[in-house]
Amino acid sequence: MPFTQFNRVLDAAVGYFELGMAEEALKELDSLPPEDQIEEDVLELRCVLNQHLGRWEAAAHCCEALCRNQGADTDRFIAWATCLYELGEIPACKIALQQAPPCARSHALWNFHMACYEAILGRCDSAASHVAAALAIEPGIRSMIASNSNLSPLMPPAEGGQATGT
Repeated sequence: MPFTQFNRVLDAAVGYFELGMAEEALKELDSLPPEDQIEEDVLELRCVLNQHLGRWEAAAHCCEALCRNQGADTDRFIAWATCLYELGEIPACKIALQQAPPCARSHALWNFHMACYEAILGRCDSAASHVAAALAIEPGIRSMIASNSNLSPLMPPAEGGQATGT
């Protein structure tokens, strides 16, 4: 495959980011023509750069665009919801996660994040259900749940009846 201008710009943007020069990386991406701006690699890198810079609205827009792609994986929906969380848009976080494909419900992290948003919204029964699902899928997530102030009160006792966490 020949080295194209697109590849050169993308490689330069990645290089700038690796050097800690996120602003310069974004400038490289901005130099691409409009039809290249919607390429998956560009959107992914733009999302990471904006998250790194704390530009949560721009990152959320990139994540949303990535989630519109056919076959978008669960991690992209979690990233979108996380950006919305950083913006304080908790109801939108839940909506973003609910747009994930049905298979997402079998992911521990999807359930963890949904539990967090439900707990913040005061929906403790639903949050507890998602905590239980996350633990059933991946018991190793227990420490993450225990360290989350919104979820630790909802955590069921560990095997053997001993409560863990706070």
